[in-house]
Amino acid sequence: MEQLAFTSTTLVNFKDRTYRWVDVKHFRIVPGQDDEPLLTALLSHQLYRDDYLGPDSWKDGGSVHGPYRLDALSTASFEGVDAETASATIRTWADRYTDLPETVAHDLESEVYRLIRAATSLYRLRDLDEADRDDDLGWILGDFHELVLIDRNEGSLAVVVASDD
Repeated sequence: MEQLAFTSTTLVNFKDRTYRWVDVKHFRIVPGQDDEPLLTALLSHQLYRDDYLGPDSWKDGGSVHGPYRLDALSTASFEGVDAETASATIRTWADRYTDLPETVAHDLESEVYRLIRAATSLYRLRDLDEADRDDDLGWILGDFHELVLIDRNEGSLAVVVASDD
């Protein structure tokens, strides 16, 4: 079994004219691995090469992740956070414009906040410098928030990306 085996993806689309969405990629992990090798495996995984500009944009195998150049990302680009900080990252972004529709609030609870509470290790992608953005595509995505949630009890890793375009 590879270090990270992709299992599924979930999309929470706000559908409220703000063009906001949350994408969650789910992976199985090999038990007993430390966090840093898992983050390294994630950074090199084909599905991490996603510019988030279309439903299958990861298939191109490009050189970007969201607005950032892949060569600008490393395990040091992530900071460990607690569940409260991780939840606040998403909640502050999600609540910014308007009250959430009940269906979106429900989806965020079941697809994001539940994973945050269950995670045994939580990481947030730091705000990177403008120089780390992709010159061609980096301007398209608005706010870009990413969490990596490792759940050793379930043997899983989830990448949560919240953004707008």
